[in-house]
Amino acid sequence: MNTSLDYDVVIIGGGIAGSLAAVASSRHGAKTLVVEESGFLGGSLTVCGTGPMMTFHAGSMQVIKGLGDELIERLKAKNLSPGHTVDSTGYTYTVTPFDAEGMKRELELMVTESGAEILFRAKLISADVKDGKAYSVTVSSLGWNLKINAKVFIDATGDAILLKLAGCPVESGRAKDGVNQPMTMNFKLSGVDIPHIRQLMEDNVELFPFLKKHPKGLEKNAARLSFSGFEDIMKHGMESGELDIDRDIVLCFETNNFNEVIVNMTRIHHLDPLNPFDISKAEMEGRRQVWEMYAYLRKHIPGFENALLLTSGPRVGVRSSGRMTGVYAITADDILSETKFDDGIACCGYPIDIHSDGAVTDSRFLRWGGYYSIPYRCLINNTVENIMAAGRDISCTFEAHASLRVSPCCTATGQAAGTAAAMAVNGNVSPLKVNTCELRKVLKEDGAIVE
Repeated sequence: MNTSLDYDVVIIGGGIAGSLAAVASSRHGAKTLVVEESGFLGGSLTVCGTGPMMTFHAGSMQVIKGLGDELIERLKAKNLSPGHTVDSTGYTYTVTPFDAEGMKRELELMVTESGAEILFRAKLISADVKDGKAYSVTVSSLGWNLKINAKVFIDATGDAILLKLAGCPVESGRAKDGVNQPMTMNFKLSGVDIPHIRQLMEDNVELFPFLKKHPKGLEKNAARLSFSGFEDIMKHGMESGELDIDRDIVLCFETNNFNEVIVNMTRIHHLDPLNPFDISKAEMEGRRQVWEMYAYLRKHIPGFENALLLTSGPRVGVRSSGRMTGVYAITADDILSETKFDDGIACCGYPIDIHSDGAVTDSRFLRWGGYYSIPYRCLINNTVENIMAAGRDISCTFEAHASLRVSPCCTATGQAAGTAAAMAVNGNVSPLKVNTCELRKVLKEDGAIVE
């Protein structure tokens, strides 16, 4: 086997951002490879059981399109997603359920059809950097060490692992103490009586706190049901000791499959998602909480009496970890002020959503229909000029990260990074020198929304 390989663009991490970065890069003529440590694409959406995608919208306006929306349309055509539907929790505008197995396959098809290559089951172990430029990365797979040369690299690991190995400054956690948001082990249940819960939302709206702020009957417009509620039942479980989990509310999302839900309720505090031993503890603690929560839901929550546990994880979900220190770090003020940057390459209307040290969630909302843009400067850095970031490890503050970390936004920053990387290769320039006016023009031509 040739242990030294040559590409124009190499993307480390095959999550939603990395996969779509590969599609964009290859479609624009760059010889592209995406390296993924698992055996399939999709990242948190397929590896961690995260779902649904939320949200592509700001009010009634769709502010994220491009490759992310192309993916959803492809899934819809195969009955693997109902598409964008109202968020019946009342928290944000829309959610986009999907079939996780279908997501794996469709991303794989999009990447390979674009001409990009995929290297599965490969772990990044080092980066060769000289005088502020990366020349190669080394990955380990099945006993082989492969040296992969490229002109531009994209860190789409979510944890900024490539950036860290390359010597780029990386931040983690909140400014005051470095603590990240709690991790979560999602789990999936079948056999949930969704029609019964829909009726409860109609007849007993007081059980569902976010619905109180919306016109009655919001759930009737939801192709798949999302719900958060039953606070008193959860409070009783914590006070009685039956629940040894700091969680104030039942939060579930119906998948593409009727009466099947993703449960997003476990909370794993005080462990570092970038510490190998802490992440191992988090995997075990997450599964402990899954079984405890599963038993409690079946016993106490209406509609869950006959629920069956299909899967947990299979990997613990990480909300926040490493973030690149880039040319610019987008802030909470930028988001809440709905800033539209001159070099904006993506838009987002999701609120600042910080899962706190305790049971509750700290949410800061934009005005109804408000949105902000993400500047290209958040995807590039001055330390190693040809390593970019895409997805949730782009340059931002801890608070801003709590908004732009969501998967629809990652589709947009992934497309932007892949497009810019190809432009840098085609123009024989550093990503720092890519013409942002031209980049925005190309992104718009490709269906993305940049302003």
